[in-house]
Amino acid sequence: MHSSQPNGANAIGREPHRNEIETNHGDEERGVTSIDASPESRPLLWPPTSTSWVPPRGFIWIEVAIFANVFLSGFDGTITASTYALISSEFKAANNASWLTTSYLITSTAFQPLYGRFSDIFGRRACFFTSTIAFMLGCLGCALAPNIVLLNMMRALTGLGGGGLMTMATIINSDMIPFKERGMYQAAQNVLHGFGSICGASLGGSIADTIGWRWCFLLQVPVSVIALIVGHLVIKNQFHLQTANHGSSKTALSAIWNRVDLSGALLLILGLSSQLVGLSLGGNELPWNSGWVISSLVASVLILGLFMFVEATTSAMPVIPPRMLRGRLAVSAQISNVCVGMAAYAFLFMLPLFFQVVLMDSASTAGARLIIPSLATPVGGIISGIVMSRWGQLANLVRTGAFLMFFGNALVMLLGFNSAKWEYVTYIIPASLGQGIVYPGILFTVLAAFDHADHAVSASTVYLIRSLGTVWGVAITSTITQNTLKKRLPAALTGVPDKWKIISEIRHSVLALGKLPPDAQMAARQVYHDGIKLSFAASAGFGLVATVSALFASGKGLERSDDAGNGNAATATAAAGARDEED
Repeated sequence: MHSSQPNGANAIGREPHRNEIETNHGDEERGVTSIDASPESRPLLWPPTSTSWVPPRGFIWIEVAIFANVFLSGFDGTITASTYALISSEFKAANNASWLTTSYLITSTAFQPLYGRFSDIFGRRACFFTSTIAFMLGCLGCALAPNIVLLNMMRALTGLGGGGLMTMATIINSDMIPFKERGMYQAAQNVLHGFGSICGASLGGSIADTIGWRWCFLLQVPVSVIALIVGHLVIKNQFHLQTANHGSSKTALSAIWNRVDLSGALLLILGLSSQLVGLSLGGNELPWNSGWVISSLVASVLILGLFMFVEATTSAMPVIPPRMLRGRLAVSAQISNVCVGMAAYAFLFMLPLFFQVVLMDSASTAGARLIIPSLATPVGGIISGIVMSRWGQLANLVRTGAFLMFFGNALVMLLGFNSAKWEYVTYIIPASLGQGIVYPGILFTVLAAFDHADHAVSASTVYLIRSLGTVWGVAITSTITQNTLKKRLPAALTGVPDKWKIISEIRHSVLALGKLPPDAQMAARQVYHDGIKLSFAASAGFGLVATVSALFASGKGLERSDDAGNGNAATATAAAGARDEED
């Protein structure tokens, strides 16, 4: 399980307490008030005041392995953005195209926090391999899928592995890097994830138009293989797992039962799936008052209610620990978190559709339009990392990023058929820049509010709640667009021969638009434009809620000492934090 790695590659030191991330480098962050004891506190990351941290041997190769996965996480998360219309149209399933994205997001969301629990039991190494292999097999299955049902199933398998790519990268870096040094590394991780997202959104269409959409998934397999090979050589388990006797499978099974909330994860998958079934059928395949639609939505509410009950009562470590949602700062940060997730993916999901359907771009042209604006996302990540490391200002970062997402989504509502070329580029930038700023800002706002022992579970909670937002954002905006089409297309195509057949073809394949007479085509494109505009309005609303919620996350800076003996430095820094102005 952990054979023949270089000795210097071990980044893990002492045995942790339950769900505690351990480190070799004295990262014992003490003196941190709990989120409930000081709800007004705003964490501030000050530069080291004493000894500097030195990376362990093998650090660069560990980063290569985990950052390869970080890139894939971003790439795969957006690869369907510029290709889902083309892929679903090939299978005559454009009206249910959102499942290509949501099937991935559901399993990714549910399993994301479990990787932290499993990695404490079986080690970082085993969970790194599990997530990478599951992701790789899912991509391979997508490339070979003969129908839309199997393709969606393979996307779900990809999500099962994909949920661990970013989580394991964050946890492994948390093992190695002290909290105060972690801002720039986390920002670098977010920049690379953003770069992967850019490549996925912008190159996906070109790949699909040239060598075929199946290569969008197949090309990810070699990168996963590289991550597996490098990870095999350099990633080791925590110290206590290296020296422990793994002969007893009974102990491992007992640990899983006692510490991993499998029932919660299953309920979350079932609840979200039932909810998405109702949203995708309602007003699309069936009327909203259909028994199937109503029963799906009611079942979703009941299952998710049961999920919350399980989270509050389970003896295992819950998927979403209720204590992570207590206090004004926690609640406001997580409301902003879920809303920026909704806004980000709704924005990303709708933009390529706007270009391909309203402007009649090819998939490659639609993707190319996203390249320059998408560069704003890693730029935002760099800005966020610099500000965090030098001045803190986490609350202001969250507010600024959330407002830019609101403003950017509102701005793209102004785009139309005859907008200037520069508008198609510049109007997309604010939302992308805001995403790059707000994501690390929210993560570190939550991390800094809890003790180091809670960093694994708090990071997992941030990613999970954000992922819930991405699922809802895609599902809601897809529902808005499809309902608009079904409601308005009949009137728009009045007098067109075989109207109902044409409407069915348009809703099942966007390629059908190119076969329509000019007048009918323009009418159908106008209806699509109306639906997409309403979706952008909903996305702007998500950004507005995130901005308003972020206003409640205010307070003074907090500093953490690197070790127990650094009392003078801690006192001096705390005094400096106390002088930090109120937001």
